[in-house]
Amino acid sequence: MKPADFTYHRPSTAEQAASLLAELSDAKVLAGGQSLLPIMNMRLASPEHLVDLTAIRGLRTFTEADDQIRYGATTTHMMLEEQLVPDRTNGLLPRAASGIGYRAIRNRGTLAGSLAHADSSAEWPTIMAAVDAAVHTLSVRGTRRIPVRDLLRGFFTTALDEDEFITGVEVTRFAPETRWGLYKMARKPGEFAESLAVALLRPDGAELWLGAARDVPIRLPNTEAVAESPELPDLLDAVGADTGSEGHQRQLHAVSVQRALNAAHHQEVTRV
Repeated sequence: MKPADFTYHRPSTAEQAASLLAELSDAKVLAGGQSLLPIMNMRLASPEHLVDLTAIRGLRTFTEADDQIRYGATTTHMMLEEQLVPDRTNGLLPRAASGIGYRAIRNRGTLAGSLAHADSSAEWPTIMAAVDAAVHTLSVRGTRRIPVRDLLRGFFTTALDEDEFITGVEVTRFAPETRWGLYKMARKPGEFAESLAVALLRPDGAELWLGAARDVPIRLPNTEAVAESPELPDLLDAVGADTGSEGHQRQLHAVSVQRALNAAHHQEVTRV
């Protein structure tokens, strides 16, 4: 199928994009198009206007400070995978990016586009919630900084206003002693996750996050309590309590968490 007719806009500045979104009715932002365009092709969405951000050069750059880095909204998965932009998470972001879709998708799909799409079975919502990232947004009313944990409201639902778009994603530099583990279960490489576990180990304890279990990524406080000795029977009960899952789904999530924890426990600590 092909999309319904729409008018295409390609502003050259973020301010022009904000003005267009404020003026136009029924407009959608296009960052990489790897989620929006297939939905339009299936006629599940039929916006009258598309506002393409890819001509705005400032949205494909990065800025770095001592304790954080801000990636422009149209930073692609490939740029993170190949470290064409700096990574300050000791390899977590490149590792996550490498598991997204296929090379053609990673070449065009964007970090902000994935967060704005808000699919909890995708990598970036879970990863960015786990590392407590924040998005920076723009509209004609001004700018906002929204923690990713507050941005994600439900399936394909965010805290963004209709005329607001993400301009950057802020990630805090990992402390030198932080170790991480990531495990994704999917039917085949490149598919969306059936379970996606992130483990962060710090001197004060473990922090565990899970994607594809609910409509938003969730933290696993009961599972964190048994993370020091992650035996599967203990994890099954804890993951079940955290997610409300049973049977096969509980087993799937518990195994993902266990493998993420094992990867984190065996990771060497390096300075980032």
